[in-house]
Amino acid sequence: MKLPVQAWLELQCQMISGAEAGLVVIGASQRAPGASAIAWPSDAPPRPRLAVTVEAAHERGKLVVQAPGEGNAAPDVVTHLAVPITLGGQCAGAFGVTVRGLPAAEAKALAGLLGHGARGLALLLETGAAQETLAGRLSLAGTLLDHRSLREAGHALVVSLAQGLGCDRVALGLMAQHAVDVAALSSSPRFASESDDVRDLRAAMDEAIAGDAVIELPAAGDAVHDVRAHEQLMRSSGAAAVTTIPLVAHDRAVGALLCEWAEPAADGVARRRGVEEAALLCGPILELMQRAEAGWLSRVRTGGRRWVDRHFGADHGLAKSLLAAGTLLLLLLAVVPGTYRVSARASLEGRVQRALVAGVDGYLAESHARAGDLVAAGDILARLDDRDLRLERRERASETAQLETEYREALAGGDRMQVSLLQARMEQAAAQFDLADEKLGRTQISAPFDGIVLSGDLSQSLGSPVELGAVLFEIAPLDGYRIILEVDGRDIADVDVAQSGRLALEALPGEPLALVVERITPVSTTRDGRSYFRAEAVLEAPRGELRPGMQGIAKIEIGQRRLLWIWTHELFDWLRLRAWSLAP
Repeated sequence: MKLPVQAWLELQCQMISGAEAGLVVIGASQRAPGASAIAWPSDAPPRPRLAVTVEAAHERGKLVVQAPGEGNAAPDVVTHLAVPITLGGQCAGAFGVTVRGLPAAEAKALAGLLGHGARGLALLLETGAAQETLAGRLSLAGTLLDHRSLREAGHALVVSLAQGLGCDRVALGLMAQHAVDVAALSSSPRFASESDDVRDLRAAMDEAIAGDAVIELPAAGDAVHDVRAHEQLMRSSGAAAVTTIPLVAHDRAVGALLCEWAEPAADGVARRRGVEEAALLCGPILELMQRAEAGWLSRVRTGGRRWVDRHFGADHGLAKSLLAAGTLLLLLLAVVPGTYRVSARASLEGRVQRALVAGVDGYLAESHARAGDLVAAGDILARLDDRDLRLERRERASETAQLETEYREALAGGDRMQVSLLQARMEQAAAQFDLADEKLGRTQISAPFDGIVLSGDLSQSLGSPVELGAVLFEIAPLDGYRIILEVDGRDIADVDVAQSGRLALEALPGEPLALVVERITPVSTTRDGRSYFRAEAVLEAPRGELRPGMQGIAKIEIGQRRLLWIWTHELFDWLRLRAWSLAP
């Protein structure tokens, strides 16, 4: 057994790009008496890590991959793969290879190739004539691998099979799009693809692939599958026996192998077994060669078709139902209208805000309010130290009284010039007294109307100097509000005056308030790389618990649009803008 298996292992390793070593273990275990371990290269001992991987595949009965990690492997990274060899329903050994620089994306395909190779070896060993048959199958694989082009390899394959199986004619068909094309005939290297004979061959291959079964005529019993195309082929070609077997790779039909004989076989089972072995061995190799010769468009199309078959094939009823439901939902969204709303951050402000400032220079004596307090009209919010102003007022009053006395004396003495002079001085003193009285009144900071203090807390500044004109408090009434909206620059074109909407405040999220857009300011501000426009709105029905400074989200109703457009227009606008920026 060892020499044919050694040749088989060498060919398998030569088929794999980057393969450095291979190992086949046939028997109870690599360490058990009577077990046969064949290594490649034959002049080198088995690698310890590969031996461990093969042993693990044998014990677990499934694929084992020892790789350093995900992603494309570096050229110096080594990957070990091993698959079990099953005979009679039991694991009778394992086969593994060591590959350097194997990308993770190709590990699955390589594992599938190893699995097909292991099944081919198991099938040959199970016949009891492995030494004789294995050399022929390996020679068949070598025939394919000796040719670079798929056309040459296909012709060499059918000629070799015709000689090895005693066929009068062998035809090879490969899948192209959704139908099979005759790729090679053993009877002729060149043939007309639209001839009647080739059309009959193509129909027979399509029949076997559609039925996913081996079709053999004459049949041993009643035909289970439709065989009309095969019967027509036998009538047109005059063949006495026909066997067609689909070529499978990665659980997908990639073509078909059709063999014709002029005479019925005495041992039809052996003949069929020979065709099955050839199909099992050649299917994956032909599929790899076909993929290598395909253009990038064909590769993309084939990959997409495999993805669809894998996720939405006959065994994926739930996935197909979900796809159908999603398609129906998409169609409904494309036709059903909905209300399009523009969202914007919003803050609440008083319609009128009054700044209370210091009327004179002085020092802070008292503070009776701070931000957030509710005040009534006339309430004293703060008081400045008025001792100097009171002293100045008394001085002005005393000066005025003295001038009045001098004025009466001059009037009694008849001194007209003195009377005129004192009268002017009296008027000046009265004005200064009024000014001192007015300054004294300005030391009290009082609320001009009922409202709420928005800013100002002087409780920690008692005794500190205050300059004339310094803002001490800001106050706003409680009976009038305006809403400041920050509308994104992408949506400002849809917003217009008199449009209505709803406002949800952070403090009252479950009670939206109705609003109406009153004004749009054509000036934008930038924040976090986005531009925003300021718009003002008013509440239709203000509420008592509202306070200036509250924030929330406002939604302005623009009009009716398709639901699909509402949910996707921002994405498509971004894509259009991105495409415009990248265009030359």
